Amino acid sequence: MQPNPWDDGMSAPQNAPQPMIVGLPQQVVQPMGQQIIYVQQPSSSPKILGIFVIIWGAISFLGIFSLFLPTEDPFTGEEIVVPFIALALQVANSVLVAFTCIVGGYWMTEYQRRGIHLVLLGIGLSFMLGLATVLVGGDGGLGNFFGDEAAFALFAIIQGICSVICGLLVAIPLMNSAQGLDNSSLLSPLK
Repeated sequence: MQPNPWDDGMSAPQNAPQPMIVGLPQQVVQPMGQQIIYVQQPSSSPKILGIFVIIWGAISFLGIFSLFLPTEDPFTGEEIVVPFIALALQVANSVLVAFTCIVGGYWMTEYQRRGIHLVLLGIGLSFMLGLATVLVGGDGGLGNFFGDEAAFALFAIIQGICSVICGLLVAIPLMNSAQGLDNSSLLSPLK
């Protein structure tokens, strides 16, 4: 075997493992005085959650038909007389949730921050209307079974937990680091 004429004796033997660079190395050249801006693609979370919120609003719209459904006691099967004001508040709640979710969800799919604000406002107002419905006698017969105060407390706790969970789900795009949301605000016209 003849020695390699180009070998200086300092290079590694040919059987030794050689280091490999995997992937594409990124070279950043920064000219003097210029700023580098890294552009990320906008997150898809506002668009996906906006679509879910629109579907939620469309399903909530079906609550308008609660006026035409009889309310029955689940244990005895007897029809429960619900005051008309409670039914009116339920319908108003359904319309409010449908409007805020459909409009706010559309704005969310367009990456507008005001859509999240509108849906969060709708969740808060829906919580208040739900409590008002229970106060005027729309508790579904639980007031007769547990007592009025206990039924109101039960509804307040359950609706509060559900409202907080829904609010946190809707606020996910605000907590995302690569948002892509604009700077629109629901309250900016009031300033």
